Amino acid sequence: MNLLTENRSYLIGKLGKPHGLQGYQYINIDKYFRDIKMNDVSVVIDNNSLVIEDFKSHLKDRNLIKFKHINSIDEAENNRNFDVYIVDKYRTLKNKELLPWPGFFINYDLSNEVILLDYFYSSNLILCNIKKNDEVYVVSYDKDNFFYEDGNLYLTIN
Repeated sequence: MNLLTENRSYLIGKLGKPHGLQGYQYINIDKYFRDIKMNDVSVVIDNNSLVIEDFKSHLKDRNLIKFKHINSIDEAENNRNFDVYIVDKYRTLKNKELLPWPGFFINYDLSNEVILLDYFYSSNLILCNIKKNDEVYVVSYDKDNFFYEDGNLYLTIN
């Protein structure tokens, strides 16, 4: 069974070296997720589903991740350098602005012919490139410009 085709999946990070003896390892993860509670979230690694047991900040811009049933440095080493994917069902994970990860909505029709092309970070801001009537605009991804309801993302400005 191919887990990547069962649900639409999105690349959110890459696993790094083990940290400590209990199965923790570093993860280089999309900035959006660094402060999100990720415990009990299932992710796909090397076409296998793993459940996050613990996810926490470590030092400046680094995070540590621990998966259920991975309890040693050797087991964590087996996942080193693998990409980490998340599926659509986790659109319910929201940041402090009550918005889901913008990566779920790339090429998504926000409203009449308004498309979210991509997003990027500038300091602590998330900025989105929005296409409307063949013109591209940069819009801050926050509660002043977007809202999320019933599985849909909406642009609140014209």
